[in-house]
Amino acid sequence: MIIPAHVDVPQDRLPIVNWLIIAGTIAVFVLQTLSINERKAQLPAKTKEYENKSIEDMAKDFGVKDKQLKEIEKSVEKTTRSMDDAVLFKKADQREQFKEGLIKEIILRRYYLWGEIRPYILDGLTLKGLFGHMWLHGGILHLLGNMLFLWIFGNAICAKIGNLRYIPVYIGMGLIAGISHLIFVGGGVLGASGAINGIVGMFLVLFPQNEITCYLVFFPYIRGFNVSSAWMILFWLVFDILGAMLGGGGGVAYFAHLGGFAGGVVLAFLMLKYKMVTMERYEKSLLQIIEEYRHPAPAEVTPSSQYYDYLSETAKERPELPLVPIAAVPFEPKTISTFAPPAQPQAIPLEPQKPKDEFIRFACTCGKRLKMPAKYAGKTGKCPQCNGRLKIPDR
Repeated sequence: MIIPAHVDVPQDRLPIVNWLIIAGTIAVFVLQTLSINERKAQLPAKTKEYENKSIEDMAKDFGVKDKQLKEIEKSVEKTTRSMDDAVLFKKADQREQFKEGLIKEIILRRYYLWGEIRPYILDGLTLKGLFGHMWLHGGILHLLGNMLFLWIFGNAICAKIGNLRYIPVYIGMGLIAGISHLIFVGGGVLGASGAINGIVGMFLVLFPQNEITCYLVFFPYIRGFNVSSAWMILFWLVFDILGAMLGGGGGVAYFAHLGGFAGGVVLAFLMLKYKMVTMERYEKSLLQIIEEYRHPAPAEVTPSSQYYDYLSETAKERPELPLVPIAAVPFEPKTISTFAPPAQPQAIPLEPQKPKDEFIRFACTCGKRLKMPAKYAGKTGKCPQCNGRLKIPDR
């Protein structure tokens, strides 16, 4: 199991709103658990009360709609069909009794245990469900997993876009995720994972080159490692796409994840385009990376590099001189006066000499020699002679 733990994103301001959202979600889960536990103690009495009542009367008492009742009956029919009738049911009426008891149990657990919470679960197009489902969770593991991701990615996004903007962004991502689920799947859903996937989508656009510190856990073996945020997020995205293509399963709302993620990516691009988010000089957004790939900066040609090019070109045109043996050169010895005054020593300048400009000299595959300032090391450019893309070496 791979668990993300930290992202290397400098936070120039405190993500207070994200902290408050995490604290509020945990508080809602505590109230939700207290309500369920209180009704769980009364569940045996409720089961006995509806033992002799029909399913239709029971559904009417708990406000179960016809569509929801049909979905429950369909799931129960699928469950009983997979069982071995010869072992479990000796008679046909035993099968019907089993199905009836299972349907009543599902109704009690969904509509009685969760009675006070049920209106805030997204099960149909309702305002309570749309705004309420992102604060509810199905269990402690569901809550802890979502809050871990919200802590890691939400703090970075909240600090980047600002606390005031983060409130409508988070809620908006949850609404987009919920509507995506209703359009493509339908049925009840709860949890903050759709909104959190929207935050993760924004992180991919704003910080694609930052690394995520993760832990590989195979108890008792634990190993930490760093991985590019882009690769890790794209891995999770592929997992959600495959889950949606295979029809879901495991209680995971894959289309809510994908809808929230798409909303986050689009929103981050819009915020960058309209200058609502400013990237620091040490940061590079996905939009900047795309622009650099589409429009690479041309390699800079300086006068000195043109001079070297001139020398190299004229050297090719210069005729080769014949080699002359040393013995053929006449030697005329010169007398040196012993009374000549000694050579005057050269003065050493006291003022410090100016450091030489740091340049990187390299050549394109077409033979063109180029010279670039050292600050452009590692960047891509365009050759002025062949217009080919080239990468400026480090040294």
